[in-house]
Amino acid sequence: MFYFFDLSKIRNSKNHTYTMVPEQTIEDVFNGVKFTWSFHSEQAEIGSSSSSKNGKNCCFKLSFANTCKEFVNSSYIPHIIKEAEIFEFKNRGKKLFTNSRSGDYWSQVCLFSHPSTFDTIAIDLVLKQEIQEDLKKFVNRSEFYNRVGKAWKRGYLLYGPPGTGKTSLIAAIANYLEYDVYDMELTSVKSNAQLRKLLISTSSKSVIVIEDIDCSIDLSSRLKKSRQEDNEDGDESTNDRSGSGVSLSGVLNFVDGLWSPCAGERLIIFTTNHKEKLDPALLRMDKHICLSYCNMESFMILARSYLKIEEHELMNEVENLLCVLEITPADVAECFMKYDEDPDMGMRNVVEELKKRLKMHNNQRDEIVQAKTEKRLPSSNRIRIPSKM
Repeated sequence: MFYFFDLSKIRNSKNHTYTMVPEQTIEDVFNGVKFTWSFHSEQAEIGSSSSSKNGKNCCFKLSFANTCKEFVNSSYIPHIIKEAEIFEFKNRGKKLFTNSRSGDYWSQVCLFSHPSTFDTIAIDLVLKQEIQEDLKKFVNRSEFYNRVGKAWKRGYLLYGPPGTGKTSLIAAIANYLEYDVYDMELTSVKSNAQLRKLLISTSSKSVIVIEDIDCSIDLSSRLKKSRQEDNEDGDESTNDRSGSGVSLSGVLNFVDGLWSPCAGERLIIFTTNHKEKLDPALLRMDKHICLSYCNMESFMILARSYLKIEEHELMNEVENLLCVLEITPADVAECFMKYDEDPDMGMRNVVEELKKRLKMHNNQRDEIVQAKTEKRLPSSNRIRIPSKM
């Protein structure tokens, strides 16, 4: 049997939509029960409020055995509604928001179209799989969160040196979940009250991002602050040099306070280059993800993405160099980008960069050893260079 459909594409959607041709029937089987759907279209009367834009009344008719009426109402129709909601959600087009300069409302920047995915990000394969499994578990546990009395949200702390892919991972997570992204500029938020207002203004199924939280406002460890001179008024929420009136307690309430369950099904992601600078209270995020320097697995992902190669004669040399050197995925990508149309030159370029760094590393090590040796030698044994008169 052949079925005919009208093919269309909703604006800004990444998927095509198939619509039934009128006066056609399609069979569906759900839990062993057979259903028949038919699509009907007829010319609407002039002025009819039920007519569509093309001046026609359209409807679907569902046929089933009379004995299945209860099953249809209790199981099948809810299933169809749920599937329709999922389809609409995935085809809506993800959005990117940021908070305004006044700090108290979100502005849509554009449709979120970052190309980063879990297939392209250069991180450890085991870590990548672990993150994906954690995300799957999160989105499928609505009933669990309700049962244990917790807000349906999850907090991630991404940390590691600059250039290790923290922003790319955020984009990959948003693409993986099909969530909207709210990129918060914390320095624009004037008070804890504005922070709460922004929180309840976010939609369900969204990722709230605060990048470089250790640099945004003064949220460093209170243990370090206690060693410094207290502010004259002793107020924790005193504005820092950025002009923000947001306090540490305000951020903690944002993450895990009474307001945090609003909207539901959200990820809150903080990033930092210096995890050790954060107050211990901020480390109570649900999951900490360390993004480190390039290893051979992440290097292979980059080589496949940038140079379109799986094997090369220099791979073994690269692996040996990576065992003794630290280089970020961003630096490797920069080496590849110069020769993206010449894989051989791209590999030679990255090997040359690694050797250059190895030489600098060895020179620095030799200088340190020499300095320590000279410090231990008696002054009579040191070589003196007479000055020119």
